[in-house]
Amino acid sequence: MKFLITGGLGFIGSKIIEKLTNDGHSVICVDNRDTYDILSKDQLDDLIKWRTRNWVNKSVIKIDGDILDRIVCLKAFTHRPDTVIHLATYPRAKIVDKDPINGVPKVIGTTTNLLWHASKFGTKKFVYISSSMVYGDFKDGTREESNTKPTNIYGEAKLTGERLTKLFAKRDGLNYVIVRPSGVYGPGDLPDRVVSKFFDKAINNEVITLHNGENKVDFTYRQDAAYGIVKAALSDVANTSFNITAGNATSLRTLAETIIEITGSKSEIKDIGMQSLYPMRGTLDISRAKDLLEYEPKFTLRQGLESYYDWLQNKV
Repeated sequence: MKFLITGGLGFIGSKIIEKLTNDGHSVICVDNRDTYDILSKDQLDDLIKWRTRNWVNKSVIKIDGDILDRIVCLKAFTHRPDTVIHLATYPRAKIVDKDPINGVPKVIGTTTNLLWHASKFGTKKFVYISSSMVYGDFKDGTREESNTKPTNIYGEAKLTGERLTKLFAKRDGLNYVIVRPSGVYGPGDLPDRVVSKFFDKAINNEVITLHNGENKVDFTYRQDAAYGIVKAALSDVANTSFNITAGNATSLRTLAETIIEITGSKSEIKDIGMQSLYPMRGTLDISRAKDLLEYEPKFTLRQGLESYYDWLQNKV
């Protein structure tokens, strides 16, 4: 089977391509190599080299460019993918919330461009990678059919992408799957995301500052998230949504305490009690993914954090 992966050099996308190519599938990888000033060009090149080290490269067609560009999109679809997995987005929600004039059109525009081309080129399935932030504030046990009430601009943009996916699917007969991951972390992540930042502070014995330490996140290890998305893409199940997470939310304070314990750090934790732009979250119900996709996360939070710490120390 042939897959088009947007954001294929990214944190999750690169792991998906590793899995697909090692399982005998071919892939068109589109990526604009933008880290939004988080890394230098040399740092990005090194990170991409590590992320792609286990690809079966003969099975990958690489296209450099922004999927918002219709010419880039057309170039990708001339290879006639059977399935699209649309991951390309901003690495952090706050980038969109701080710059919505550029952020919102990009989140929505890339999705629209891909859906239009997928319909015109006879793509069989469209997998839209959304976010748990579409739920807004939510409690433990939240299911896919629960109310969606985003509390930030990124969540609203992602929810609009979901609606566009459903509208194109209904109009043009395109099969779709919507995936809502949460708090993905692990080897190969960018240094400015929450787990990465906590590790950096702990390794250097610096204060870990929390913005509402009781807020929870359903942290999901990179491999679990990627393999869950692959299952959704390969399954005959279509026209539905899946929570692909660990299914076990942890407070930011517990996360910090666990990282301090793993690293043997002398860091202190300081909760300044400010409400962040992120919603109040809980554990997402993953029973639908378990039942229909046979999805089963393999890594507990501690196992995932220990694996990530080993990578941070050795980068292998």
